[in-house]
Amino acid sequence: MKDVVFDSHAILKFAQDEDGANKVEEILQASQGGKIRAFMNEINLGEIYYITIRKVGAKSAEEFLEQFQTLYIRMVPASWDIIASASEVKAKYAISYADCFVVASALKHNATVVTGDPEFKNVEHMVEIDWI
Repeated sequence: MKDVVFDSHAILKFAQDEDGANKVEEILQASQGGKIRAFMNEINLGEIYYITIRKVGAKSAEEFLEQFQTLYIRMVPASWDIIASASEVKAKYAISYADCFVVASALKHNATVVTGDPEFKNVEHMVEIDWI
């Protein structure tokens, strides 16, 4: 079974029906069907939440969170081992701290990162990337 970790970039593309949304939807459907396991770090969900608040307001952000909970995505807690791993990635590579949590989660679960964020080119040698 393939495991994937969603970056906030991918979920936002899906939520806003932008380029790449169809690929994210296919992955979500495969997760719902039990063909893959999908993960997202809690930090990255927080990133989606604040971006959504900024763009469309708190009420819409809360509605998004309710809808998000219906998706077949397992949350990765920001435990110390994940925080330490993310910090080690941040110390070595030019990538946002939130994106480091995606990398740390992918490393923990031996999973492929699903993203369209070009920052991940800096860590392609560490984790497999499924570009949207």
